[in-house]
Amino acid sequence: MKSKFCVLSLGLLLCILSASQAPALDTVIGKTGIALNGEREHVRTQETNLGNLVCDAIRYFTGADMALYNGGGIRSGARTGEITLEQAMEILAFDNEVVILEVSGSDMFEILEYGVGNYGEVDGRFPQVSGFRFYIDPAAPVGERVTDIIFCGLPIDPEMTYSLATNGFLASGGDGYSMLKDAVQAKKADMTDQLMFIRYLQEFSPVFPMVEGRIAVKPDNRCSPHEQESNR
Repeated sequence: MKSKFCVLSLGLLLCILSASQAPALDTVIGKTGIALNGEREHVRTQETNLGNLVCDAIRYFTGADMALYNGGGIRSGARTGEITLEQAMEILAFDNEVVILEVSGSDMFEILEYGVGNYGEVDGRFPQVSGFRFYIDPAAPVGERVTDIIFCGLPIDPEMTYSLATNGFLASGGDGYSMLKDAVQAKKADMTDQLMFIRYLQEFSPVFPMVEGRIAVKPDNRCSPHEQESNR
C-alpha cells in the first residue's frame, strides 16, 4: 500500500539538505504511534525504542546482518504523532555516512564489551543495536560483562564472519571504538544515516518501535554490605 505521507525523492532530500530551504523542513514525512525516546540519559545507558528504530533503518537499507549505533549520536526524540523532516534531521543531526564492516563473532564480543565498559554511567559510546541480542552481567569485571550474543536464535559463532553496519564516526574509531577502525570495510552505503532514517519513516509509517530486550541485563544478585552483615 502506498504511503500517505510525503515521499521525497533522494534527490529532493539532498537539495533540501544542501540548500536549507526552511519551509520544506515542516514537511510531514511520517508518523509514530508511540513517543520516540531520545533522552540523553536513556540512549547512553540502555536500550531505547528510538535506538532500535535507528538501527533497524540502517540494517534495512544496508542489508547487513547486524547494526550498531552509538547512543551519543542520537540527539533528540519525538512525541507521538506526525514527524516532520526537521524533527528527523534533529534526531540524527550529524548526518554520518554508513559503513558496512566485516567482523567475526569474537570481534563482536570485543566491540560490545567496549560499548558497555562504563555500564551504569551516561556514556555516548553505549551501543544501540539491531539484528541480535546480547546479555550484560553488571556484576562481572569490566571486559567480562557481555556473557552471550544471540544471532538468529543461536549463540554467535566466534569464528564466523558477519556484516555489521554502523556510522562512519564509529567505523573510523570514534568514541574509542578502535577495533572498528581495524575491521575490514566491505563497502560504504549510498545514503547517510539521516537519509536512511527519513526514508524508513516514509516507507513504514506509522511506526511503533518497542524496547524488545535486545540488550538484556542480568540481575545483580550481589549482597550490599548491610545485607552481608544481616546474613551473618
